[in-house]
Amino acid sequence: MGSWNFKRLIAASVVMLFVWSLSGILLLRLNMEPAPEANSAPASSIRVLIRTGTESSALRKLVEPIRQETGIGVEMIELGREGYFTYVGTQLLSGSDTFDIVFLPNTWIAQFAANKAIVPLDEYIAEAMRRDPVSFDLDDFLAISVYNGEIFALPTDISTHFLYYRSDLIPEPPETWDDVYEIAERHSAFVRTDSPTKWGLAMPGVVPEERTKIFASLLWSFGGDFLDEGGGTVLLDSDASIRSGEYLARLVRERLVPGDLLSWDFIRTRDALLAGEIAMAAPYWNAAYTAIRQSDSPYRDVIKIALLPGVRQSDGTVRRVPFQHSWTMAINASSRNKEAAWTFLEFITGKRGGMMYAEAGGVPARRSLLGHPDLQSKRPEFPLVLESMEMAESEPSVPYYPAMVSIVEQALAKTVTLYDDPRQAFLAAATELRRISMRAGKQTGG
Repeated sequence: MGSWNFKRLIAASVVMLFVWSLSGILLLRLNMEPAPEANSAPASSIRVLIRTGTESSALRKLVEPIRQETGIGVEMIELGREGYFTYVGTQLLSGSDTFDIVFLPNTWIAQFAANKAIVPLDEYIAEAMRRDPVSFDLDDFLAISVYNGEIFALPTDISTHFLYYRSDLIPEPPETWDDVYEIAERHSAFVRTDSPTKWGLAMPGVVPEERTKIFASLLWSFGGDFLDEGGGTVLLDSDASIRSGEYLARLVRERLVPGDLLSWDFIRTRDALLAGEIAMAAPYWNAAYTAIRQSDSPYRDVIKIALLPGVRQSDGTVRRVPFQHSWTMAINASSRNKEAAWTFLEFITGKRGGMMYAEAGGVPARRSLLGHPDLQSKRPEFPLVLESMEMAESEPSVPYYPAMVSIVEQALAKTVTLYDDPRQAFLAAATELRRISMRAGKQTGG
């Protein structure tokens, strides 16, 4: 098949994620801030498309400092979480110049890079390194978004998974998933009527963004994977991968986790911790820690964080593989203000801008900032973020990523609802994933 069919495959993958967000389309005009007419902004002003959340709140605090230090005015187009991906895909793939900079998770970079919807940054980066290698320092980044050997985005934020636990009930955090199971059993009201918590364990399980990512930490800890490193071999039906699915099904079957887990999201999980409903949350996002510390919950001071558990190996070590992904900034290929867009991007991802961004509430993707003593005193979760990142992995960066996620999420839904045996669910998903992977490989000459 020709390149046209491959482009159709990528487009179809994007459409799958659009479907998840269709219910938010009508909200886009309500959530989006007014922007000037296309092409009316001067070169010294740029428009940044970003999703509502802690990241956008932090960035807003930097708009004036960025203008003062770079001369670049920043207009933010802020969209709600529900409709964000629909708008991003529609605008980028249609060649719209409504925005100059777009806020993207690293897993979306490959598909937009393959469609030439975002700009390679290598020449800009080379010039920045020549001008000030100490301040920019590419090697200091914890993650770089590369496609076909070119850098297409730089990270502003890092996300990873922690174990959250009630230290008044659990003096020492569990090291392995077997330990988690035993502790969850002791703190589940369905197993022990005298349990102080309703469930021993919970984690987010909604789609999009949650189910596959949360499961990834379990999958990798058990030695499984979605694909091999090159993306050409499907591993979802390996024995190790299936064991991770069986562990998840066991938690559900024994009622150690909520029965409606597929409806639990970031907020529901956080609120359950704050309300004393659960003894542990894992895998769960590092971003919840600040909100927990700033809450008025009576359990605020006893909710602690620790490294994500793992699987004990034959030599006694524990294999821990937390999930990590980065939120990045990329330049729209249709932007009329690419130079100004790069000036903004260089500042916000640089060490000085990153320091300001962290103080405003962001989680910078630079080792030097996560390890900075001043920031660690203000953000006590930073040392654990940095430690977790040393062993963390990312999802495959492939052009058919949305299609892969859709397939895996269906298998996980069957597993969590006990609709199907994990082995059968994973075998069926791997067959479908293998078909898509092979087709994509043929189109790219793989």
